[in-house]
Amino acid sequence: LVAIQLGFYKSLSAQSEPTKHQILFVFDASGSMFGKWQGKLKIESAKKVLGKLVDSLDQLPNVTMGLRVYGHQYSRDCEDTKLEVPFRNSNSGTIKSVLRDIKPKGITPIAYSLEQSANDFPKDDDAKNIIILITDGIEECNGDPCAVSEKLQENHVVLKPFIIGLGIDRSLVSKFDCMGRFFNASNEESLETILKVVVSNVLDRTTV
Repeated sequence: LVAIQLGFYKSLSAQSEPTKHQILFVFDASGSMFGKWQGKLKIESAKKVLGKLVDSLDQLPNVTMGLRVYGHQYSRDCEDTKLEVPFRNSNSGTIKSVLRDIKPKGITPIAYSLEQSANDFPKDDDAKNIIILITDGIEECNGDPCAVSEKLQENHVVLKPFIIGLGIDRSLVSKFDCMGRFFNASNEESLETILKVVVSNVLDRTTV
């Protein structure tokens, strides 16, 4: 991981793959994100690391980004999810601005959020659609995130999603494995490393 991390920015600048990449970050802003994580608030660590990452991605000509957030508008609403930043070029500033204003509030409708994300991607036959989900908890609305993820992949809406857990209990890991490629961050530093590794794999034409 260290080797990949050190070479991350160099590998991004050296990309010559013409294929477009549309990366949707699905961000957990449920109430539990106010919890402490290695002495810091989970929400603040996640905002900080994601903000640094989108700044790096903003420099790449064939990458566009979007931001969907859930659990941030209502106390208990299983449809509390919203595309806060639509896909467009050079929008890292907008993503960071939106992240700064988000405060954790509600519950965790992962399945519904993934389902709605199918409508977030601009139609482009030359683009690869990627979902990167950042969460500290499991589905709370009786949805089936695994079934939704499988349907999105079968319908060629997205490639296999990446799920990044923030200190997820080991007993719950199996609930994420069926959704996509799961990584579990133990602290802010490992979250940063994992996100860089994930994006490096997304943009690597030999592994996409």
